[in-house]
Amino acid sequence: MQTEDVGAGKAQTHGEAKKLLDEAWERAGKVYKEAKEQADLVYEDAKKLAVDKGARKRADEAYEEALKEAKKLRDAITNVAQAVFIDFWKQK
Repeated sequence: MQTEDVGAGKAQTHGEAKKLLDEAWERAGKVYKEAKEQADLVYEDAKKLAVDKGARKRADEAYEEALKEAKKLRDAITNVAQAVFIDFWKQK
């Protein structure tokens, strides 16, 4: 069994690398959108249930943190595909 390229995800052609990158951007966009929608729903409910200013402030902070994490996840997904795409060009 050859192990040098196992798991490396090396693209054989520019088209394959570009397709991977495009699909990653699409998936990342969907993941971010879904995460944001869920955060929005919970945030709206939390604001309605907040009994004081402090609770609303904590809900605001948690919501902002959820959005930051959703962006990090989106970026992590695209970074994987970009690494393969960049590696393809380095080999040329």
